[in-house]
Amino acid sequence: MSKCTCFHSGGLQPITPWKDMITSAQLEQIRKNFASVKPMNEKPLALPKSDSAAAPAKPSAVVIERGPVRPFHTGYARIDNAITDALRGKSQELKDSVYDIIWSDFLPNNVHGVEETDRLARISLGVEKAAYLADQFMDEGTKASFMDAMRSIARIGMEGERVDSCHMKYHVKNVIGLDGNGYVHEDSRGEIQYAMEKFSPETYAEYQKMLNASGEDTTESALFSLKWAISNIDLVAAGRPGYQKYQDEQYEKLYQVELDRTFSGSDTSSKEKFLESIKAKLQANRDLQINLFMEQIAQMSKAPGGYLVGRRMILSGRA
Repeated sequence: MSKCTCFHSGGLQPITPWKDMITSAQLEQIRKNFASVKPMNEKPLALPKSDSAAAPAKPSAVVIERGPVRPFHTGYARIDNAITDALRGKSQELKDSVYDIIWSDFLPNNVHGVEETDRLARISLGVEKAAYLADQFMDEGTKASFMDAMRSIARIGMEGERVDSCHMKYHVKNVIGLDGNGYVHEDSRGEIQYAMEKFSPETYAEYQKMLNASGEDTTESALFSLKWAISNIDLVAAGRPGYQKYQDEQYEKLYQVELDRTFSGSDTSSKEKFLESIKAKLQANRDLQINLFMEQIAQMSKAPGGYLVGRRMILSGRA
């Protein structure tokens, strides 16, 4: 792995002692004035006397409850809407567990300290976690479409690229069109760009040049393509069948990506058997960072019921 460049690698900065930050003259002045300053409290600090010894106070537990896990959308309607349908009417705990798999296992942004073999193995673990949730909380019809969608997102994760030693880039859409029911809709930009490239390659080259030079602010290039589409509605319509075929080919290409199989075949019949099965497979893969996965297993074991993510954390300590 290349040398880490993210903020995690900065480490602690050395602390300059206070006496090294002032001059000797300032220090001498402080010493002279110290004795002349009247104490703020002339009464000695003492605990009140009591005839009976009070019982030691028992520390109370602190309960921390985090909010729901934010849904993740890839922007590909066939994938995202299958997950939305599968989770409709389900508990918030199940939704948290599913979306945590996508954020943490399939498509993590920061992979500081994670080797590529561990990243791919974690995708495999995420697929098995999804299969466990499907077996425990979904009917057979829902389970099939849900797992197809989750495996598709796992394949997007398999194709992810490191932009530096600690951050990942995935082929997902940054702008997502959602309706009031939470469904993703394919926007028109794809078919506009397809038609522009097919019927007006010179204009498309100009658009690409503008897009590459725009950085994060793509407003100018977006307006450029929209103006072209308004002036060439007939060409956009003519290119629609070809664009639909292109989309089908892209989905088919994604389905061909091979998934990591490190944790494949885990026992999903119960939570206890599932966690034990994962531990056994982890012991059989000693080249992985064992602690990284054991920490995740510990967190899953603490989650309530049959879920894999707990929103409530109880902290207690000894006096």
